[in-house]
Amino acid sequence: MNQALEEGALLGRWKVVTLLAKGGMAEVYEVEDVQLGARYALKLFTYERGEQEAVRKRFFAEGRLLAKLCHPRLVRVYDIGEDKASGRPYFVMDLVLDPEGHPRTLADAGAEGADEEQVAMWYEDLRDGLEYIHKNGILHRDLKLQNVLVGPDGHVVLSDFGVAQIFNPELRVDLGLSAEQTLVAARNGQKQVMGSVGYLAPEVEMGVEASEASDWYALGVLVFRLLTGVWCDARTDVAGDLETFNPVWTQILPKLLHLNPAGRSCPSWRELEKERREQEAYQSEKAYDDARDKLRRAKKAKKWLIAAIACGLVAACAAGGAMVWFNPFAKGERLPSFEQLCALPSGAQDDPDGDEATRAEFELAQIDAWVLTHRLVADVEKGKITRAHAAGEVRRLAQMVSADDGSIDSSFEPQDEYEQLSESADLARLLEDMASRLEGKPVK
Repeated sequence: MNQALEEGALLGRWKVVTLLAKGGMAEVYEVEDVQLGARYALKLFTYERGEQEAVRKRFFAEGRLLAKLCHPRLVRVYDIGEDKASGRPYFVMDLVLDPEGHPRTLADAGAEGADEEQVAMWYEDLRDGLEYIHKNGILHRDLKLQNVLVGPDGHVVLSDFGVAQIFNPELRVDLGLSAEQTLVAARNGQKQVMGSVGYLAPEVEMGVEASEASDWYALGVLVFRLLTGVWCDARTDVAGDLETFNPVWTQILPKLLHLNPAGRSCPSWRELEKERREQEAYQSEKAYDDARDKLRRAKKAKKWLIAAIACGLVAACAAGGAMVWFNPFAKGERLPSFEQLCALPSGAQDDPDGDEATRAEFELAQIDAWVLTHRLVADVEKGKITRAHAAGEVRRLAQMVSADDGSIDSSFEPQDEYEQLSESADLARLLEDMASRLEGKPVK
């Protein structure tokens, strides 16, 4: 039985630092290049059971294959050799450690599911890696959590091409085993298949040769596991199980896990999420515009209705002898008509392009002024308060309106029914002018 290498052991120019992982076929060590001082990972062949020569051949082939590939989502091989003491082959590749400096695979992500945004990033990483090897005529055929390494930047790297299939003759790498042979699993004592149980596409389990679609299926199983913490297969109600997740997943996972390989695809999460956000922003903006337009129409209709009624009241007051403004039997001081006390500024124009507010705008403010002050003026005419007192209260009202925070004092009724129709600045100006007239001062 092969013994693990001790710290400091040398294989060529590679000095063993520590054992990182151990599996059925190989051991992975962190090693240091004694010439350069750089750190790498060394994968040492340990398989001793039947078909040793065929498996040994495949091990060398995997190293040569990875040496020909160059992509940020794949491990890169830099050297290949044989341990002189034991005769075991090895190859040296990128040392991939997580942000904390530890060896970590997606199998360490936890059984309760990973962060959704992080899973989306990992999905895009693996999709890019698969797209690259597929374009280069390679099928991975053993994509699983344990074969995906987490790098120092949080992104993931695809590793372990020991059972990959090459259908690109330009690579000229003989893996030595057909698509129907395996080192991993056998079903019902019959035909053996390449891959790992739980990740195998339905057609591969039935003995059909692997394809790009079978790699996509394994990716779907992996992503569903990371999101939900549970396993799935082609019969799982994926869309129903993902109702609480980003809706983009319901556009991706059913396509990855489609029962028929011809119906599978591997869409980009990044592009679908961009489309979703743009559609969401459009719908939100449209809903806001619709609500704003509806409010404007309702407010405009309400203004003109109230304005028509109130203007009639004001006209009646002016023409009918101050019916609202004073009591003919009161002992107080008789005041000028409302039209005189709250006259429109001389600069008010019908032209909406002028610097001054339009006449129509001041007329709305005049209605608000009447609502807020008619009780004060009535109290002056009844002798309850003086003109000076009323002027002070009207000026205080003008200051409240100028504050523009809705803080009209509750003493000025009717407050429950009052809703300001005009601009605060227009109303405040009319109230200031009215206070000056009550005090007998000239208005600017």
